[in-house]
Amino acid sequence: MAIDYINEKTSGGRDFVHLHLHTDYSLLQSAIQIKPLAARLAETGHNACAVTDLSNMFGAVTFYNVLKGAGVKPIIGYEANLTLGQMGQASAAVQAGERPFYSLVLLAMDAAGYANLVVLASKAYSEGSPSKPHIDLDFLERHSAGLIALTSGLSGAVCHYLSTGNTERADAFIERLVSIFTKERLFIEVQDHGLREEAEIRPRLREFATRHGIEMAAANECHYLTRDDARAHEVLMCIGEGRTVDDSSRPRLGSDEYYVKSADEMWERLGKDFPDALRNTVRIAEMCDVSFPKDAAHHLPSFPIPSDSSCSSKEEYLEQVVMEGFAERRAELWDVLAARGELRYPIETYEQR
Repeated sequence: MAIDYINEKTSGGRDFVHLHLHTDYSLLQSAIQIKPLAARLAETGHNACAVTDLSNMFGAVTFYNVLKGAGVKPIIGYEANLTLGQMGQASAAVQAGERPFYSLVLLAMDAAGYANLVVLASKAYSEGSPSKPHIDLDFLERHSAGLIALTSGLSGAVCHYLSTGNTERADAFIERLVSIFTKERLFIEVQDHGLREEAEIRPRLREFATRHGIEMAAANECHYLTRDDARAHEVLMCIGEGRTVDDSSRPRLGSDEYYVKSADEMWERLGKDFPDALRNTVRIAEMCDVSFPKDAAHHLPSFPIPSDSSCSSKEEYLEQVVMEGFAERRAELWDVLAARGELRYPIETYEQR
């Protein structure tokens, strides 16, 4: 049972579970390595923790194994880029007052939920976009079983609409999410990283949640382990954006509060105004129970060699398929570069190189 990981102090005390956390599998977005994370969680007395890497689940199995080995309940999640248009839509144009993508945090409750996360994460690349993996509401609805949704922070649709005064759009969006998840599996996320924008939006979020009859969940969106890591994380983001730390337009999170805080720190921040949101993190952790049996077989796809192939081994066939695909993509690239007038030499010259 999931509750095995939750000790007695969670029932009515000042406990808290991180449900919005990025590891270094969120490439160039987070500096949190999984083994040091497990040590940090043990140090701060956490009994459970979620992984919600941005647009991928590459670290899910490692996260599960390392945290379970450390006696911390692993919760498998995923932060999706959600478009309110259609997946893979060619045009990047959006309506006034909209953003191209919104953050939505998804957590697996059971095996069915985990399977749906895998589908969502995979199709976000193949049917969304390799450069900006994303899903849409229709696809999410078809793969929502076994999932809990948190509305995310300032990058989420609810915060965006409320902060811009678009109450009707906020209402329509949350009603659509309720139709997908029901109110039992949907939570309004509230954060406090010391930002002015968050302080302004928190009272509106509480009123919004109350009006819709939806419970809230507290979160500290973690991108690094300790406060001391904030500067190094800024450098990491600069690398990801190809900027320098002296660049005034470089990416910033806005504060040094995006670290793995203790339960006491979270209660100091949000306990006065949002005690139920903090307690709900424990309840959500108890609702999630995904396990990966040690003796489970790994089912990898089989790619038999076609009968008309001249290849004598799977390795040889793999190499042939890869080179054929490379030649096809290279030809497509040449066409694009030629149309743009960006080829500095004849194509034959590049091929010789």
